[in-house]
Amino acid sequence: MENAPVLIPTGRCLLRPAAPEDYDALVAAIGSPAFPQELPLPDLYRQGKLQAWFDSMLSMSQEGKACVFSIDLQSGARCIGQVSLVRRGTSASWNLAFWLHSSHWGAGLAAEAAQAMIRYAFTVMMVDEVWAGAALWNQRSIRTLDKLGLQPVDSAQLDSSLAGLHISSIAREHWLKTCGEAGHGLA
Repeated sequence: MENAPVLIPTGRCLLRPAAPEDYDALVAAIGSPAFPQELPLPDLYRQGKLQAWFDSMLSMSQEGKACVFSIDLQSGARCIGQVSLVRRGTSASWNLAFWLHSSHWGAGLAAEAAQAMIRYAFTVMMVDEVWAGAALWNQRSIRTLDKLGLQPVDSAQLDSSLAGLHISSIAREHWLKTCGEAGHGLA
């Protein structure tokens, strides 16, 4: 089964490689009245740059510089969100990001998908470290990162361009000791 797409099942989700036809689901999610318009994706949409950004993420995924997965529900709903890892420069550290349509918020699906992505990063991709960021006002996303076992990064280590963001990370070695052996990453 050479070139078979990677599928990552979770209890309620199926992560599959993102495809061009998932763009409409992204537009629908950021167009939801509950979706925070201060986030980068709605801003890209307002500037007319969202399609180009999405296409570049798919290209980066094909080039091995990113892994972008769409989140389908095991019950059949397609592309209710996405979870991704993007290489940080040339290092073995990768940035985790996720979005979910607001109609699915509060059910733990973002954490479930991100947890599976972290497990994939550390056990299949052999990534050394996973980083993530959330706006300081976005307490829901910060709580998700905390549940995933990511620890806040000392602000003295951060570039000033990251002011206003909660940045956290988890190293593979730490994940294997605290989360990997238990088979999960949620506290």
